[in-house]
Amino acid sequence: MNVAVPETAGSAAGSDKYQPTIQASKVLPELWRRLPEGERITVLDLGRAQPETIDSFAGLSVRIQVLDLYDELASGRFDKLPDGSTWERQFQELFHFAPGTRIDLCLLWDLPHYLDEKRLRAFSRALWPWLTPASLAHGFGVRSAGTSLLNREYGIRERNAISVRARRMPQLPCKPHPPAFMNEWLTCFSTGRGVLLPDGKVETLMVARVGS
Repeated sequence: MNVAVPETAGSAAGSDKYQPTIQASKVLPELWRRLPEGERITVLDLGRAQPETIDSFAGLSVRIQVLDLYDELASGRFDKLPDGSTWERQFQELFHFAPGTRIDLCLLWDLPHYLDEKRLRAFSRALWPWLTPASLAHGFGVRSAGTSLLNREYGIRERNAISVRARRMPQLPCKPHPPAFMNEWLTCFSTGRGVLLPDGKVETLMVARVGS
């Protein structure tokens, strides 16, 4: 296994407040079944490289690309568009993967809800060239725009469980996107199976729209 982690990524030890709780998942088992067997795969984690996520892929031929999108947003990188640039170009610069990289699994978590329509569409266009028709994504949708999203980070604990912990950074402005908007704005993936959770989130398995 190969893990490409930025120097600022990773989780630090701390008080019980930041220790993970475990949430059962009915979506992850299907995700694992649909990943290619016996092949080297590439996983893009848009969170902070939780240790349990890395451990869950132990023993597999996998490269984990870690890109903390929340940290990038908190840095102000996407607050104002530089002169002569586009939002798509800003995301393209973020996705500086090696030539020939193909993302088999993208862990979106709840991060699309921190992007408005313009930025989410640009994110999708920039990610599209790195996907294949077999690429999958895991993320959290919401039942409605009124669903509250807590300031949380996520990881894969087991093949049927997700870890949830409080984020150490203050919560950024967030506007949950209801299903119709998410399907329209996140143009690189389409919704597959979704499971409604007690807090109003919808755990979702998505498939790439490449070639569709």
